[in-house]
Amino acid sequence: MPNTNTKSTWTPNDTQKAFIEDLRNAPEGITLLELKLQGKEYKTGSINTLVSKGIVLADCERTFDCDIVYAGQVIGRVTKKGKVYRLASQDAE
Repeated sequence: MPNTNTKSTWTPNDTQKAFIEDLRNAPEGITLLELKLQGKEYKTGSINTLVSKGIVLADCERTFDCDIVYAGQVIGRVTKKGKVYRLASQDAE
């Protein structure tokens, strides 16, 4: 009869490890928009797991003024908000 009392240990996947490393390099916190501008894109599903486990904090927002460009000309401006993610501890996995 198989043992059903075994506990599995959670470990971050490669995407989560990369996100943690990006946060380690930005101790003041960083938004997904800022990471996207660096050519890195993360899905919120991977990040939410880190938040729910207390590894990552998302406790404030940052605002950005963004130009609306059409055919090479700025035709407007919009303000966007993004959650700021940071490590709960710099010793995170």
